[in-house]
Amino acid sequence: MAGLLLSLTTPASTVADIEWLPSSEQWAQERSLYQKAAAELDTGAGSRYQEMRAALRDYPLEVDLDFSIKLGQLHDMTAEEARLFMASAEGTPLASRFLVAYLRHKAQDGRWQAFLGVLDDVPEMPELQCYYYRAKLGTGDRQTAFQGAERLWNVGFSQDDGCDPLFERWIELSGPDEALIWSRALKAFDAKNGHLIRYVKRFATLPLQRDLDELAAVYRRPSRVEGDHHQSGARHADILVAGVVRLAQLSPARAYQAFLSVKDDGAFTEAHIRTVTSAIVRHSLFAERSPAPPDWVDAQVAALRDDELTVIWLRNAIGNGEWQAVLTGLEWLSSELRLQDRWRYWSARSLESLGGRDTQLLWENLATARSFHGFLAADRLAMDYQLNAVLPATPIPAFTGPTRLGVGRAQELMALGDWRQAKEQWRHTLNQMPRTERARLGELALQRGWPDFATDAANAGASWDRLDLRFPRSYWQTFQSVADELGVDPYELLSLARRESGLYPRARSKVGARGLMQLMPATARSVANDRDEVYGGTSSLYDPSTNITLGAAYYVDLLSRFEGNRVKALAAYNAGPSRVARWTEEDMSVDQWVDSIPFGETREYVQAVLAYLVIYRTRAEQPVSLLTAAEREGLY
Repeated sequence: MAGLLLSLTTPASTVADIEWLPSSEQWAQERSLYQKAAAELDTGAGSRYQEMRAALRDYPLEVDLDFSIKLGQLHDMTAEEARLFMASAEGTPLASRFLVAYLRHKAQDGRWQAFLGVLDDVPEMPELQCYYYRAKLGTGDRQTAFQGAERLWNVGFSQDDGCDPLFERWIELSGPDEALIWSRALKAFDAKNGHLIRYVKRFATLPLQRDLDELAAVYRRPSRVEGDHHQSGARHADILVAGVVRLAQLSPARAYQAFLSVKDDGAFTEAHIRTVTSAIVRHSLFAERSPAPPDWVDAQVAALRDDELTVIWLRNAIGNGEWQAVLTGLEWLSSELRLQDRWRYWSARSLESLGGRDTQLLWENLATARSFHGFLAADRLAMDYQLNAVLPATPIPAFTGPTRLGVGRAQELMALGDWRQAKEQWRHTLNQMPRTERARLGELALQRGWPDFATDAANAGASWDRLDLRFPRSYWQTFQSVADELGVDPYELLSLARRESGLYPRARSKVGARGLMQLMPATARSVANDRDEVYGGTSSLYDPSTNITLGAAYYVDLLSRFEGNRVKALAAYNAGPSRVARWTEEDMSVDQWVDSIPFGETREYVQAVLAYLVIYRTRAEQPVSLLTAAEREGLY
């Protein structure tokens, strides 16, 4: 696969042009020996293994062999020995992976001095934090141990079982006070964990138990707050807030009425009022039925000055074409957000629609931006699109030793077909570098034919103007071939894949979408059947040719369904065609419709793919228009 990547992204003459990084082919002999050594380890690290290992000095995956050996030596390993190995693995994820294994092993053995001997600070993993404070307790530092126990206990969920011995000892000798018990109960309420509210009751005094019972009752039936007649108090105010917020999810109108009846409770703080108001407003803005009174909602959005709520409110106003309201709402945004291209666009668009001001200068300034809204502005003025790209001015640096090790290891893992670990290594390497140097590593990735790695580097370094790194023409011959067959623009397909997977052929989403075009297996099977082709199963979706073919065919089907409208087809590719049909009432212009799509992911997706298409075609010196005439003039 590495060879295929290379042939599609970079001239072969550049492959060996990095002095400190031999090409994959130059490491073929060492790779073969490494595989034999790894197999030999399955039978034990005997003399034959030792000979092979000795011959692999300066090979990036030698650290993987050492990692396997060291894992088998954890029982007798000292903290100093562990630190030495982790130093040798610096620059790879193996160092932190080994640390976790070492800490777990020493914790299970109760060897707390050895546990603490490899740590300079509290670990990040909650499980290891449990062991850390147990180690502090086991070595006599009870104060630190119990302070840690309090922090770990005060969460809205059950902690790792490794915390149980720590909690048991803390509860036996000290335990949670009423404030801590109540704090955890409220966190459990917010986390929708009713069982935990009942659990903490066992530690409470009788008066606190009664309040916890009421909190649990409101959790089960939030409408209890509508007829509340309890005596005022701080904990009672917390119950009312939790109940009204939960009720707002079911009926903002009822939550609003309940809020009016309890808001004068003397124990209510400004923070309480803001929390409840924000919840009612948020759910009202999304509610199709039973929202709070619109005038009240508008007034609260104006008063709260919460960017998230204001943006939701603005999208509704944009969809309804309420241009004066849009201008008013823009004033409620933070100054930083107001300067974003999206909101500069809607400021100019609203002023133009109201006809009260010359907007030419606003459009001209926005048209210089490289974004969906900047390109929309350029179209309004019939101006050329501005890409504002930046290119490197100096040769690729040599980098540090750990960085070179990481790059070499990523290359060799790819050569062995281990894409997952190669990707993990690459991202680890990027995260260990200064942000200003990460794009330089992307240049190396382009030279080696690793387009998704180049994109990762640009993103990790926030190098948004490095379009050479962010938008490589990966798998170009396949995209062209499939596009010719289906009668679609290959740059369109490439832009879609760039947004879907970052051009990583082994990408897999949380919901199970796979490959370059992020196809769901059921969709791929259906498309293959429609094409009278044999579906090769889920694993086939990691093959670029198969994935591009099936993904492109599905996209072309959506184009046909929506009469060639790419805006709707792209929204359907992301959110499903039935949702797009439901969102379309044919009473909005294209810019209104795109910016009022209910799903944030889909809204950004459509804008990104269309903008990427402009970038790809402009960089290739091909004619391009952000929207077709039909897309621009149609109603949505």
